[in-house]
Amino acid sequence: MIPKPWQELLAKRREERVRQRLVRRLRSLRHMGSTRVQLGSRDYVNFSSNDYLGLAGDLRIAEAAAAAAGRFGWGTGASRLVTGTSTLHQKLEQEVARFRGTEAALVFGSGYQANLGVLSALLDKGDLVLSDEYNHASIVAGCRLSGATVRVFKHRDYEDLERKLAGTNPRKLVVTDTLFSIEGDTADLPRIVKLCERHGALLMIDDAHANAALGKKGRGLAEYQNVLAHVPIVVGTFSKALGSYGGFVACSEELREFLVNESRPFIYTTAMPIALAAANIEALRIVQKDGEALRQKLHQHVKSLRSRLENQGFELTGYHHIVGIRVGDPERVMFLAEEVEKQGILTYPMRWPSVPRGRDTLRVSVSAAHTEDELVRLASALRLARDRMGGKETTILVKREAKRPTHPNLDIAATEDLDESAFAAAHDSGSEGGPEGLPPAQTAMADFAPPPGGPGDTMIETPSAPELQVSSSGRLPVVDSSESGGFEALLEDVMNEAAEPQPSGLQPVVISEAVIAPVAASAQEPPAAPPPAPPSEPAAGPAPSPATAAEPAPAIPKTEAELPPVPEPPPAGDSSATIIPDGANVPGPGSGDTLAPEQTELPDPEIVEIEGGTRRRKREKTRRRTRRMTRAVRKD
Repeated sequence: MIPKPWQELLAKRREERVRQRLVRRLRSLRHMGSTRVQLGSRDYVNFSSNDYLGLAGDLRIAEAAAAAAGRFGWGTGASRLVTGTSTLHQKLEQEVARFRGTEAALVFGSGYQANLGVLSALLDKGDLVLSDEYNHASIVAGCRLSGATVRVFKHRDYEDLERKLAGTNPRKLVVTDTLFSIEGDTADLPRIVKLCERHGALLMIDDAHANAALGKKGRGLAEYQNVLAHVPIVVGTFSKALGSYGGFVACSEELREFLVNESRPFIYTTAMPIALAAANIEALRIVQKDGEALRQKLHQHVKSLRSRLENQGFELTGYHHIVGIRVGDPERVMFLAEEVEKQGILTYPMRWPSVPRGRDTLRVSVSAAHTEDELVRLASALRLARDRMGGKETTILVKREAKRPTHPNLDIAATEDLDESAFAAAHDSGSEGGPEGLPPAQTAMADFAPPPGGPGDTMIETPSAPELQVSSSGRLPVVDSSESGGFEALLEDVMNEAAEPQPSGLQPVVISEAVIAPVAASAQEPPAAPPPAPPSEPAAGPAPSPATAAEPAPAIPKTEAELPPVPEPPPAGDSSATIIPDGANVPGPGSGDTLAPEQTELPDPEIVEIEGGTRRRKREKTRRRTRRMTRAVRKD
């Protein structure tokens, strides 16, 4: 049981996190490749990972790990100095040294362990270590554990660094990140190298986020800034651009031998699994073979995304594949991240203590595995989220297509008069798509689409079964619309009349005999069989033959006016109900006819009115009046 003072401490810290909205929770998700994750039942585009070259989902790395696990097993059983070192560990360190262009390398369990292992081993009491204000937490922890005097210089303020380097300490060490992990800005390594040479300081860099992603050969920011030969200690990781896991130190052979004997995180930690070492070797092989093409693709994506966001007025930080969007308030950065997530995109809000208070940033990570469509979608989602955060609702009308199964050529748009200004609000000039069709980014934003069945959907009305009439003989009525002034002309007049404003109440419609005559003549039905005569009287006429009873009904003209009747099931216990014989031509499901009959000439796609659905209600009212007129004509 936890003692009461500790329970009070835990409760107090929890209340503080809730009040400051700094609660962090683990979410269970499923990785589906390099840029896709599944959260619950929904897929998201992942812009929050460090998989800069898209190798985390590369099957070649997984297959290398599986092959090594099948041959050597998984666990190593002990630390590297006891029984943990294998030939694959040694080969991995050789490959790291060759990749980074150094004499030697030493592998650690993670990048965090590598920073702790180097700093705690090299520094001691009386030494001076100078650390950038925004260095990674592992560097901060390593400096504190070393026992040395720690001086923090302002972020990328090298005049401040020079002032703090001036002193009498015999051993000085300057440590900095190269590509800073939150805002994406970079250290000025040429200037730091000159300061270290002037003041006799040892330089150590953490190249985790630039390793394999920057430089002609992927050797990080030092190669990118042409000072690779002047940096003696480089800490890196396999867990970012290399798509795997683990850390390393690239250094001289003398420093490697020193760390093997002095670095406590190395000495007292079980060795990296052999299968993981094999996976890391394969990742290095892929980067050395395909890295240049992957880095070029990554650079193009970064340039495209930054251009779009800058054109939309976002305040961006950094220069490379880590794109920081400066927000400055924890409430606002959380709102922005949540709104973007509603549109199927994952980004990560950076808040205190990850960043100083007041510098809250939405962190976006670009990968070579992203597509141009995903970049467009991200830019649009950020624009919409920012407008919502500012209290300005940007209306985006999403075009939907409703298609009838038996009429694939009938496309009905679900929007009317797409506002060009609203379209431009979510798509800058570089976006693909146009008034004829929105990009995939918008079709996936269900939050901005009208709900199904609402004003934004075009519904094909289908008459309900109770409104369909059938004659007493079970036959379907036949109407000949080929004659002049027939039933089709009648309904056209009725439709025109219904479209005009009418006073309340149903007005009588006068139908001339010239119109009714051909309709009645064409709608005649075969006489029904007379009821059986008493035994004492002869039958009034011959009974219809079975062939006559089973004769199929005449063809039914497919017009909007005539609704295809469907026979209702006979009521229970009613022996007089008409039974349709087998073989009768009665349309039904699967017969090729639809419950909503097509018109003789299909009009242009009808545009549904967005606000209120008044046009849809007016059409429904017209249909109801038409049906009443149809039934009246059939009765007459």
